[in-house]
Amino acid sequence: MTSIRISLNVKKIDGPYGGGNQFANALEQYLVLKGHNVFRSLVPKLDMILIVSSKRHHLTTAYDMDEIAEYKILNPNTVIVHRVNSIDEQRGIDLGINAAMLQANHLADHTIFISAFLRDFFTAKGMDVSMPNSVIFNGAGEDIFHPRGRVDWSPGKKLRLVTHHWSSNYMKGFDIYERLDQLLDVEPFRELFEFTIIGNIPLGINFQNSKVIPPIHGKELGELLRQHHVYLTAARNEAAGMHHIEGMRCGLPVLYLNSGAMPEYCSPFGIEFNLINFEKKLLQMVDGYSQLRDDVLNCPYSAKWMSEQYETLFMQLNKSRQKKILTKPGFGLRFKVNWIDRPGRKIRKLRSFLKKVRDNGV
Repeated sequence: MTSIRISLNVKKIDGPYGGGNQFANALEQYLVLKGHNVFRSLVPKLDMILIVSSKRHHLTTAYDMDEIAEYKILNPNTVIVHRVNSIDEQRGIDLGINAAMLQANHLADHTIFISAFLRDFFTAKGMDVSMPNSVIFNGAGEDIFHPRGRVDWSPGKKLRLVTHHWSSNYMKGFDIYERLDQLLDVEPFRELFEFTIIGNIPLGINFQNSKVIPPIHGKELGELLRQHHVYLTAARNEAAGMHHIEGMRCGLPVLYLNSGAMPEYCSPFGIEFNLINFEKKLLQMVDGYSQLRDDVLNCPYSAKWMSEQYETLFMQLNKSRQKKILTKPGFGLRFKVNWIDRPGRKIRKLRSFLKKVRDNGV
């Protein structure tokens, strides 16, 4: 099998540091095991660049869109793949994510959306989806998130619900989590359910009837999730997310809010609710649990399952490019990019940095 040389534009960070980091590390591990060469910088002779981070962040971004555009000019046969994985709406504030996604997509030969919801969202924003694109769902590491050892539930015992979020953003569903906490103070909910929240809590929220556990990760997180029976998510406008995937991969049927990409990911393995019928759907979970407990064992969203799809796509794109090799730039264009455009870009970035320092009074 032909191997490819691919670069990911995020720095390699060990440990739990955001979904993009988890994705990149899992994909790199898989591709390397399959014999491919994976880089985190713009080395010579790349077959492909995967844009994982569209918006530059000094801690996580290995190189930005200007550098990719420059590399593309000098290396026209390098295929640019853009992974569209986030929106401002899931945070409830304009952080420039949507604008960065739209701008970065102009460089792409192929776009990967992590949900159909996300593709529809950016179509409405003006992204050209007549260009080649795919939808590939997220996947969680199968060595940590698996159903082996999950606890059993018997009718007559309390059904244990759990959710986990690194972010304390209220948009993660804390209004519903507060609502459940209050329900646990009255019948019949008090006798039927327990609720555990793992992660950071927004300031001003004090849960009275629920168990709160500080953020954990890795095998400890997987083991704790498997000590529960049902996964609950009320996150708003999720582009895809990972928390519900990790819960389902641990063998937990999911009770999920009809928002964002949640229906796409969760509908075969859980019960949907909205802001009006939450209590009704919560009680339905008791009756439907046994069947859903069997169904969720078919949840395919593992890192290996996801990475296989990326590799298949990469190989197809590389094969297509090899059939239509583009002419490399001449001396004049190379001189302009290397000796005029690149120094000018560095000067503009330095000026921008100095302006921020001055404006912030540092």
